[in-house]
Amino acid sequence: MDQLQALAENIRALRATHGLSLSQLAERSGIAKATLFKISRCQTNPTLDTLTAIADTFDVTVIDLLTMAPSPAVDVVRPGEGLDLSDDLAKGEILRSQVIGAGTLEIHSQTFQAGGSEVSHSHGAGTREHVLVHTGTIRLGPVGHEVEATAGDYVTYLADCPHRWQAVGDDSHVWIVHTYPRAAAFLDG
Repeated sequence: MDQLQALAENIRALRATHGLSLSQLAERSGIAKATLFKISRCQTNPTLDTLTAIADTFDVTVIDLLTMAPSPAVDVVRPGEGLDLSDDLAKGEILRSQVIGAGTLEIHSQTFQAGGSEVSHSHGAGTREHVLVHTGTIRLGPVGHEVEATAGDYVTYLADCPHRWQAVGDDSHVWIVHTYPRAAAFLDG
């Protein structure tokens, strides 16, 4: 893979991770959207000033932008090693977030506490949640269309509207796979 392709892929991945459209990256970095578009298509050789501005925006080095990190043969995430997203009603972590093709996939492990109920806001147009109930019983789904699921059940729904999580009886542990379409499909012209 050459450096221009690595640069394009790294910027795409960083934009997805930070939830930025090309326009938002242009605004934050001070680089013209047209220049960023050409970089994303490997159609230009950016200047050092341009690379530095992009790197500073994402708090990475220019070398990080130009180099693809080697992928390990096997990736293991042990309990407690994920990105913590716990709150008062649920304990959870993102086990993996990865750009795949035209979107991003995140895998969460969450335990919802008995007696609590929370409503998650929309995760954006086209986002879908795939939920596998590991233990307990949970009421979940888009508000007004919730279902009750027990250990072993698989539930999926569009998560582009408010949706509820409510452990029924005891605590409930679930694995959630979020699939986010590529933000550029909705945000970039």
